[in-house]
Amino acid sequence: MGAQPLHIVVMGVSGSGKTTLARTIAERTGRPLLEADDLHPAENLAILQDGKLPGERARIAWLDMVREWMDGQAQQGHSTIVACTALTKGHRERLNEADGVVFYVHLYGTEDVLADRMARRIGEDMPRELLDAQLPMLQRLTPDERGLQLDVARTPEQLADDAMAAANFAEKAYQD
Repeated sequence: MGAQPLHIVVMGVSGSGKTTLARTIAERTGRPLLEADDLHPAENLAILQDGKLPGERARIAWLDMVREWMDGQAQQGHSTIVACTALTKGHRERLNEADGVVFYVHLYGTEDVLADRMARRIGEDMPRELLDAQLPMLQRLTPDERGLQLDVARTPEQLADDAMAAANFAEKAYQD
C-alpha cells in the first residue's frame, strides 16, 4: 500500500496569515492549494463582509465543500495545502473525514497583533468586526489532534520553515 495523501490545513482567525503561509508551503512543495474562502457561496461572503459569521448550518455546508475538494485531490493521489479558519474542534473533525491524513498548522496571536495585521493588509479584506466574532469561537488544537501551533509574531520565513518541518514529520509519522 502506498503512502496516504497528507492535507496540511493552515488554520486560524482573520489576520493570522493563513493564506500567506499556505501559499508559501504550496510553492515549496508543488502541492495543490485551496483558499477555502473561495468556496463560500455569495450569501456567506456577504455575511462575512458585514463582520459576522454565517450560521452553523452554512459553515458545515461550506466545510463539506472543502472536505470534498480534499477528497477529490486525494483520489488523484495528491497531497494538498488548505487555508481554512477551522475555528472549532467540530469543524476540524468534519475536515478529518477527508481521504488521507489531515495535519493542522494553527497560526495564533494576541488580539492586538491580529488586528494590526488586518489593518495593514492590502486589497479587499474582511472587516475588523469579523476578528471580534471569530476570537470567542476559536478553539485551539487539543492534544488528540494532529498539528502544531505557531505564533504569528515570528517572521513568515520562520513560520514556513517550522510548518514544513512539522509537515515532513507528519508525512512519515501518520502513515498506516
